[in-house]
Amino acid sequence: MGCWEAQKGFCPRMGKGKGCKWCEGAPDSAGKGKGGGVWKPQFEKSWGSSWGGSSWGGKGKGKGKSKGKTPAKKADNALKVWVGGLPQKFSFKALQAHFDQAGKSTWAEGGKGGNGSVVYTTEAEVYNAMTLLNGSVFEGHIIQVDQWVKKPTKAGS
Repeated sequence: MGCWEAQKGFCPRMGKGKGCKWCEGAPDSAGKGKGGGVWKPQFEKSWGSSWGGSSWGGKGKGKGKSKGKTPAKKADNALKVWVGGLPQKFSFKALQAHFDQAGKSTWAEGGKGGNGSVVYTTEAEVYNAMTLLNGSVFEGHIIQVDQWVKKPTKAGS
């Protein structure tokens, strides 16, 4: 037994019929630990190994909260318009307010290279945005508005 309390015959962390949950990595432990190597008390373990390291059997880093799908990616392609010619820095609220002239937009975002997208609730609003706002001026830049077309995937990769 690797746990000093278990050696005395009493370990409060021991489950019924199981080895000590805290000492599973100990070489002499009765528990079937995931660890291996030399057992270290909890206060000696480094933060790096305790969060996804091999001693705890972690599986690595998670996605995080901010890496989910945006409403633009979830929306149907028929309800989106592509916007080109956007300035490098702009307010997304200002872009949404500009596109609200054609109908109530639900989401507006910018991307790389002065491109962006705006999401509407109906196809009629998408058509209005393409006809009314194509060639309009947004923050001193003439923008292009067109129907959203999904980017083709690269063949052979």
